[in-house]
Amino acid sequence: MNIYIRDRKHEILLISCLLISAFLYKGNNVSGQSVAEINNIRFIAQNDTLIVTYDIDKAVRKELFDVSLIITTSSGKLIRPRAVSGDVGPNVPGGKEKKIYWDLNRDQIFLNEGIEVEIEAVALGIPVKFVSRGKALLLSTFIPGFGITKLNRGGPFWLMAVATYGAAAGSVVFYYLADDNFKKYLSSTDIDERNTLHSKVETQNTVSDVLMYTAGAVWLGNMIWTLAHPNKTKQAKGLSFGGSIDPVIGRPVFALRYKF
Repeated sequence: MNIYIRDRKHEILLISCLLISAFLYKGNNVSGQSVAEINNIRFIAQNDTLIVTYDIDKAVRKELFDVSLIITTSSGKLIRPRAVSGDVGPNVPGGKEKKIYWDLNRDQIFLNEGIEVEIEAVALGIPVKFVSRGKALLLSTFIPGFGITKLNRGGPFWLMAVATYGAAAGSVVFYYLADDNFKKYLSSTDIDERNTLHSKVETQNTVSDVLMYTAGAVWLGNMIWTLAHPNKTKQAKGLSFGGSIDPVIGRPVFALRYKF
């Protein structure tokens, strides 16, 4: 779902580029998936360039936004600047002191009346880094479950590593216990003690084998699961159709997209 965040700053821009009568409306329109806010919109005219500064507050780490600059004159004319640069367009991160530069000459715009400056941002979410199947297999080879976690974009699959290494460590512990008791068995001359030690050695060897087989089974299952698990870091291909509400005109808009 697209998430729209909007804020405005109203000022009067005179032909002499003096700014007067500044006031700010702070009502943000933010959908549930993002808590980001646009604040502190300010602008100043320098020669034929309008410099707009703003903040994107409360954005989560690595969250990106598609930022647009919208100008409305006091006579009601809507202007969508094209000759813009700076912190505008797709993939703008959150943070303070964002700047947009609007070249009025290139857009052939001459302002001689009051304007309203509005920042519109669509939350794009956090970009997903692609993880190849081969890399996931390599990760799962050394840390069972880690490759699946990468393909799944999260999840408690690290528990497979705990199970694998825990079982392997337990197997080693019981192996050395059995080995120690076997040495005692060989050096003992008491028949009852020898029988007891012999029984312990057999039990500990069995436990050691079971734990090692368990570790191997979990590790092998982890590799098979890594091969079969859907790769959620890979962008879907093909046609898609979706819709949202345009925050400017207040009407639904629809788009047909094809991803290669």
